[in-house]
Amino acid sequence: MTTYRATFAQGQHGTWHLFVALPGNVADWPTEEFGTKTIPTVEARAEALGVLGYETTAPAGAIVWDWHEDVADDGQVMLLAGTNVRPVKY
Repeated sequence: MTTYRATFAQGQHGTWHLFVALPGNVADWPTEEFGTKTIPTVEARAEALGVLGYETTAPAGAIVWDWHEDVADDGQVMLLAGTNVRPVKY
């Protein structure tokens, strides 16, 4: 089964969003906005992935998000997290 990479990122204004990187145009990537500056829970991220039609590839109960820091040109530290996902089977 094809897998993709979901990225969870803190945006320019400090709010969180989630997107699934797919082949093709970035504008077509599934995206979910959280609208909060507080880091959403693992459960909230899993629910958002479900809304987008995806689930993590990790075994049940072992959801893994890899966290990274990046520094923007203006010196602001941005937090990023990623996990491998697959389309949900219905």
